[in-house]
Amino acid sequence: MSSEFKKFKAISTGSWVPENIPGSDKNSDKLYKILIEDLTLNALIGIHDYEQKKKQKISISIEIQAKEKFVESEDNIENVVSYEHIVNNIKLLINSGHTGLLETLAEEIFQICFKDMRVLNAKVNIKKLQVFKETKSVGVEIFRKNKNIEEKKIKLSLTR
Repeated sequence: MSSEFKKFKAISTGSWVPENIPGSDKNSDKLYKILIEDLTLNALIGIHDYEQKKKQKISISIEIQAKEKFVESEDNIENVVSYEHIVNNIKLLINSGHTGLLETLAEEIFQICFKDMRVLNAKVNIKKLQVFKETKSVGVEIFRKNKNIEEKKIKLSLTR
């Protein structure tokens, strides 16, 4: 058997690519981050009986990556992902009742973040601050991509 490889040359097919295809806008590659650090709340969280009756202090930090959709000359809240809405919705979530696991709470926070289709992905860090005397905190950090965007891309490609 020969171990020789053929050399290939790229040739132009003369194909034309339209400029107005979805995702080809000028800002599609511009990204920015939204940071929410150490949102400290009292929550009913945990799997033990006593954790279902007494609130614990938790800290939530979120790093969100989003598509930049604002124009330099426009100073309008509608052009950006609102951290105010995210924080207010997390407060509502925490006050709505008991959650067993930090991981479950993180997934619910991802749902809040991914309501805005400009959000590409997020990293959620949740810590219980008063579980063990010997530790400053215990917790989880989880990263997720926005599946809604992937599903939308698939639907767009199927309709072409």
